[in-house]
Amino acid sequence: MNSSEIEQLTDELIGVAVLSLLKDNSPISTQALIARLRSMESSEPDSQRRKMLGRIIAEISNNTFGERRRGEDAVGMEWNEDRRDNIYPLFGNKQPGSSKKH
Repeated sequence: MNSSEIEQLTDELIGVAVLSLLKDNSPISTQALIARLRSMESSEPDSQRRKMLGRIIAEISNNTFGERRRGEDAVGMEWNEDRRDNIYPLFGNKQPGSSKKH
């Protein structure tokens, strides 16, 4: 199997797992994805796909563990309530005038 076939199969398997979570109205999270991939792995009859599912699970698990070990989490990296530098004025920094236009 060449690298493009591996990538295609990886994308397909992750896509199937995510779609099944959506279909079941399950929460979408890394833990839910790993659990669904494990479920798929245990019921997969094809040995090559089962092996690929194991690799995908390991890669996702290792990436998640690496983030937690460094003290980062997905939410913390994207949003920090204490930071206010994500607010930008649309029309400059001037305060609104007191004069009425009507």
